[in-house]
Amino acid sequence: MKKTIFTIMLMTVWAANMAAQSVDDLFKEFKNKPNVEFIEIPKAMMSMASTFAKKDDGSDIIKRVNHLTILNIDNDSQLCQAFAQKAISLSRNGYETMVNSNEDNEKTLVLVKTKNDNITEMVVLNIEPNECSLIQIKGKLRPSDIEKLNN
Repeated sequence: MKKTIFTIMLMTVWAANMAAQSVDDLFKEFKNKPNVEFIEIPKAMMSMASTFAKKDDGSDIIKRVNHLTILNIDNDSQLCQAFAQKAISLSRNGYETMVNSNEDNEKTLVLVKTKNDNITEMVVLNIEPNECSLIQIKGKLRPSDIEKLNN
C-alpha cells in the first residue's frame, strides 16, 4: 500500500513538472505569432547602449545587464488568453516572487533569481485582456539597482 501511494505521489509531481512552462518555452512558443513583438538584446548590444547612456539615466545599471529579452502581444485578446493559460503554468523553480498583483483585469508577476545577494535573473510578466508582455533580464543586478529603477 505504501508503495502504491508513493508511486502515485511521484507520478503527480512528475506530471506537474512536465506541464510547467519555462520562461524560454514561452518565448519560443509565442515569438513568431502574429501581433507579437519579440526583441532580444545580447550583452554586446547592452554594452554599446551603456556607452551612449548618461550616468544619471542608469548606464551603470545597463553595464550589469547581460541579456534582455522582451515579448509583447498587442491588440489580440485570443492570443493573450492563450498566453495567459500557458503563463499560469510558468515554472517557479529557483525563482522568488518579488511582486504578485492581481487588480481589475491586469495581472503582474515579478520573479527573481538571486545568488550572493545579487539578482541574476528577473522575469516580469504582465497580462491584460488585449495586451500581454514578458520581460527577462539576466545579469548581476544589486537590490539597490532595482530601487533606483523604481525611483
